[in-house]
Amino acid sequence: MSYLQGKTILLFGGSGNLGSELQPLLKAKGAVVVAPRSKEVDISDPNIVFQATGWHNPDIVINCAAYTDVPKAQTPEGSRKAVKLNVRGSQLVAEAAECFKAKLVYISTDYVYAGQCGDYSTDEVAPFTKYGITKHMGEWFCDGDKDLVIRTSFKVRGMWGAEKHTKVFHPVYTSGDWVDIIAEMIVNSLEKTGTINVGTERKTLKSLAQQEFSGVEIVEKPSHLGYWYPEDCSMHIEE
Repeated sequence: MSYLQGKTILLFGGSGNLGSELQPLLKAKGAVVVAPRSKEVDISDPNIVFQATGWHNPDIVINCAAYTDVPKAQTPEGSRKAVKLNVRGSQLVAEAAECFKAKLVYISTDYVYAGQCGDYSTDEVAPFTKYGITKHMGEWFCDGDKDLVIRTSFKVRGMWGAEKHTKVFHPVYTSGDWVDIIAEMIVNSLEKTGTINVGTERKTLKSLAQQEFSGVEIVEKPSHLGYWYPEDCSMHIEE
């Protein structure tokens, strides 16, 4: 029997790119999935978070909700939004999950690592952006004995093309992959606890882009984003 069979899962951020991919996969494993949109549940509002969690009484709470605009998070306004969702919101979700005795699964990022040499293990945290800092702070509220922190990275299929993104930074290395691939790996990891890296083999961002758009233009890493753009955020993936 599947670990998820018959379990109720409350999925915050369920209408986002990752949450939308997770929903059918979780249901296929036999879970009952409740996935309110961010407009319905603001995770930075304690009353709403606790009401939603108490009402559904989930076995597992998955927190995909986050402020993810990395360049804007470097600005004062963006920093406030990142702290509101990624820190305060994550704290409230964790507190609600603990209150109602649910396991918490927190979706973090490979940007908690330094982004220089790659092959990062989970104890090598050194975030280089305000986004990465706030996502790492969101991890602090998880209980390593019963909860699960997933550090990962993904791209949405169709993002590169003649009428979409036509350029890619190079050389940039990653363990990230397409969101549908990462979503399946996450679902298959939900029985675990502690902190894990989820991704595929080390690759260049260029090679990922060329899977969809062979004519993608290669450009040098930018120097005007307000933060040091990573060279290599690839992660050590346990088999």
